Amino acid sequence: MTVLPAPAQALLGSDAVAHVWTCNPDGTPQVSVVWVIVQDDEILFGADVTSRKVRNLTVNDRVVLSVEDSERNARGFQRHLVVHGRARVLPGPDPHLMDRLARKYLGLHRHPLALRDAPSAVVVQVTVERIAGVGPWVDEVQLASA
Repeated sequence: MTVLPAPAQALLGSDAVAHVWTCNPDGTPQVSVVWVIVQDDEILFGADVTSRKVRNLTVNDRVVLSVEDSERNARGFQRHLVVHGRARVLPGPDPHLMDRLARKYLGLHRHPLALRDAPSAVVVQVTVERIAGVGPWVDEVQLASA
């Protein structure tokens, strides 16, 4: 497991959405937009067990998330974080997580969608294997390995 540097945690803690990439059965990529929370250096998001991304992850746990920052680096490139990892689908709904996501992204105390309490709701937990992209999260990793 890779420890997420503070700048990566800050971006993941912002209201920026993540694009999650999974692999379809035929090998083609599938992408979805998700709301994310960082907890103990892992990334969590809610989903419906019948969604293509969850069905893909039950067969192949490899996942990539990308998050675009609102800033540019000194060279003018758009900062972005790319997370490569392994996903684990946790059974059952987690209303607490869904409410945390609603507070973060909508400013609401309770998630407005039925997915919050739906029996088909699951939590996807992503263990980070490596990070890439353009931003201080990459700079910190490169400095640590030098």
